[in-house]
Amino acid sequence: MKNKIRCYFNNIANPLLFYNDKDGNSVFRNFCLFCNNGNLYNKTIPIKEAGHVLERRIELRKKLRLYNIIFTIVLYFIFLHFMFSFKGLLLFEAIWIVLYFAGRLCATQIYKKILITNYGEYTVSDFNPPIKQEKKNEYKRHFLAKTFLLTMALLLFVSFSFVLSGTIRYCANKNKPNYNMAEFLSGIYLKLYPPISVIYEIRAYEDYISGDFEKATNNYIKVIDMDSNKKFVEKNYILFANLLYLIKKSHGSQTAIDIFNEYSTKLKVTVPQQTKLLWIKSMFSISSEIADFVISDYDDLLTSLDKNDNQNRFYILCDKAYMLYLMGKYKDAINIYNSIIPYAKENKDLYANDIPRLLAERGFAKKYLHDSMGANSDFVESKINLYEIKKYEPKIINPQFIHEKF
Repeated sequence: MKNKIRCYFNNIANPLLFYNDKDGNSVFRNFCLFCNNGNLYNKTIPIKEAGHVLERRIELRKKLRLYNIIFTIVLYFIFLHFMFSFKGLLLFEAIWIVLYFAGRLCATQIYKKILITNYGEYTVSDFNPPIKQEKKNEYKRHFLAKTFLLTMALLLFVSFSFVLSGTIRYCANKNKPNYNMAEFLSGIYLKLYPPISVIYEIRAYEDYISGDFEKATNNYIKVIDMDSNKKFVEKNYILFANLLYLIKKSHGSQTAIDIFNEYSTKLKVTVPQQTKLLWIKSMFSISSEIADFVISDYDDLLTSLDKNDNQNRFYILCDKAYMLYLMGKYKDAINIYNSIIPYAKENKDLYANDIPRLLAERGFAKKYLHDSMGANSDFVESKINLYEIKKYEPKIINPQFIHEKF
């Protein structure tokens, strides 16, 4: 296998197009890349006589190279702007391979006609010119130099994308953001490179500032679509919170919930991440007075858990009790607190930091049911400074646009 690869490499690196062997045969190189890349005549054709045919061969090679460059660039931009996806990439590669070899096949047929017109029929053989090892090494060096230059050109092209994206971020993150320059550079970037989410985040924020909430929503959906196959990170919580806010502004609260459900279910998330997304949606639903399905959502999440997943069950119940409090269902909230607080006390190594907060929340629920003694007992047991206790009361957080550095 190693010898075969070396042989193929030598064939590709060899720039010769014609030779006469020791048996008096003349061999013209055809357009095959690997084996069967020689057209052999059982006669000796002087190099001077073959010159005009080789000139035609060189012209064909130049045209083929130009053809390869043009269709590669055209295909790249079609892929970039019309079929940018993993499936699109596979299609791009398949079409590229077909066009590449179709070009060589066409060049082969043209060259075949030229040879037959000038010298008649030939037999196909391998193109193995009798050259010294030194010459072979020289050809390899030249070929590797060309490969290196092409690689450097590609690296420079890719590196420019990082420079461009970094400049876009810089323009948008300055103390006095230059959104016009960021948009101008974004336009250049999207013409040359695959789209990146930060461009649409910046555009969404610009649209938000200008009050075009529908356009901002569309840009945020593009961001979420682009990030849906990536690892879920902290930034995604802000994306979904902002999406809810923008859709509420443009299409109403219920539509916001529907679209949130549609896109959040596409994500590959852990149970804690799913719990936090549900918190964001539930808080939005309660603040928007469409809390009909909040509790059933928590029940569904609890049902989906493994029966031994006690830690996630604990925190989901904490959130459910919190939402029940916000919905004014204080008795139901207290019932949950009455089950999770003793459990937390039994497992202080895991939940010691959560106990004071839960006691304070239960205390406020009791206070709303006019159980002042029970409320004060919970506040005292929590060991929270009574001047600070008000900070622990569950509160509705109204949706708003969250802006962070891009």
